Amino acid sequence: TDKFGKPVVDKDGKPVRDEEGNLVMVDKPKHRAADGRALDDKGNPVVDEKGKPILDKNGNPLKPDYTKDFSFKLGGRIQVDSQINWNGNGPYGTDLANGVGFRRARIYTEGVMFRDYEYRFEYDWARNNGGTQGITDAYLKYIAIPNFAVTVGQQNEGKSMESVMSNNYLTFIERSLPNNAFIEAGPNSKYQIGITAETWNKFALDKDWAMPYTVRGGLTTESVGAPGPGNSSGNSQGQTNNAGGTNSNGTNINRNAFSGDTSYQVVGRGTLAPFYQKDVGVLHTGVWGSWRSVNNNYNTDGTLRTGGWAYQSAPNTDVDRTNWINTGNLSSAKVCAVTIKGTCTAYKPVKQVNNVAMFGAELAGAYGPVHLSAEYMQAQIAGYGYSGSDTLQGFSVQGGVFLTGETRPYDVKKGTWDRLVPNNSFVGGSGWGAFEIAGRYDLMDMNTLHINGGSINTGTLAVNWYLTPRIRFMTDWVHVFSVNNNNSLRAAGGKCAFPAQGSGAAIGCFSGLSPDIWEMAVRLDY
Repeated sequence: TDKFGKPVVDKDGKPVRDEEGNLVMVDKPKHRAADGRALDDKGNPVVDEKGKPILDKNGNPLKPDYTKDFSFKLGGRIQVDSQINWNGNGPYGTDLANGVGFRRARIYTEGVMFRDYEYRFEYDWARNNGGTQGITDAYLKYIAIPNFAVTVGQQNEGKSMESVMSNNYLTFIERSLPNNAFIEAGPNSKYQIGITAETWNKFALDKDWAMPYTVRGGLTTESVGAPGPGNSSGNSQGQTNNAGGTNSNGTNINRNAFSGDTSYQVVGRGTLAPFYQKDVGVLHTGVWGSWRSVNNNYNTDGTLRTGGWAYQSAPNTDVDRTNWINTGNLSSAKVCAVTIKGTCTAYKPVKQVNNVAMFGAELAGAYGPVHLSAEYMQAQIAGYGYSGSDTLQGFSVQGGVFLTGETRPYDVKKGTWDRLVPNNSFVGGSGWGAFEIAGRYDLMDMNTLHINGGSINTGTLAVNWYLTPRIRFMTDWVHVFSVNNNNSLRAAGGKCAFPAQGSGAAIGCFSGLSPDIWEMAVRLDY
């Protein structure tokens, strides 16, 4: 039998395959006694019931056998995107770029050590908008306690149903506007160094019908990634501080180099599926929240050195990553407060974000070939120059149908969508795979009394062809319904404010534009 107690061969003795076509493997024997004591290679306990080591005939302690408690896996993903735009009637500097490029190009290794620990390391060569690093996952997970796990290292912070879900399983080429603005393309990558704990309904893993739940939370700091707002400690490789050079890790992150302390975040998410029946449907609900301290590090002349915070998003595009909405850094330079003999001796802040509180709500469902989902999220900005009304917010509603009859799978352990397995994969002429059509509406508003980051709403139509569970062709048509980015108080950012050459366009030059964007993509993982 496998680890769930199900046969690995059928009644005729033929090997059984799982939903992805892989052979179901016999469960490896755990080298532990029923009471948890470790066993040697002959199956004998290495300690007695009181925990005292047991000796062999030569007086040497028996050694536990862990040879079957290790595993190693190597994999990766290749994702290629293309983009063609129709928006040539805008002001100078607003044209989106046509082109093709890698969205993600990752390789990873993962496995188990000593039965009780999982590990994973993943590197992405196409990540970080030109940043010098591409580490996504780099963690160790303790899994010895049933229905519970603790993860230490760089990991997904765990916000939002769509962001927790692997990008291998996305319905659309790009995640929704709120996910991109608040989580994916925010000031701090969603992959952050920290410690988290999680639990889930283990019975949902073994049964076709259950009421799955998940609870996850922890403390995270900052990501290993490109420098910018949200990376207050300057721990990005390759970034040189004005005071002091770089060490072998890139940055001289010590207090003498004014690198600043690392910011931290408390984050948690909980989900419940009141209805779940495998291969039939699911009703999913979820909420999440976080509170992050923001560090602001200033030079002696009051200018901002590192830190602060910012939110931005492109209009559901990736080949051209121009941010059509962008708050700019929500912390600005200080102004002189005290002058003695013509020299400023003290400074005071004008705009300084000290903390950010976030909240999100999720609702999703699938029944037969139809699936629907909706998410709302907001960020409350607090600090000097801000008030309780400075709340950035957005929502997304999407739905789809599988023309070939598949039901969208649900990951009961993570509380999100799982990998789709076509009823008949496009392999060896046995089938045509799975076909899906889908639609989505997004809205993101980052205009408040003191913040002028812009607002945008878009619609997306998608057609997907799943050749196999791991190979997929995608095409999206994105229409930008409206953009309101015309406020002179907004911080500069994006191509519009910084054209490649010639005179600069007005900062609000994206306002009023309504482009159409055709995207195509190939997704492969192994």
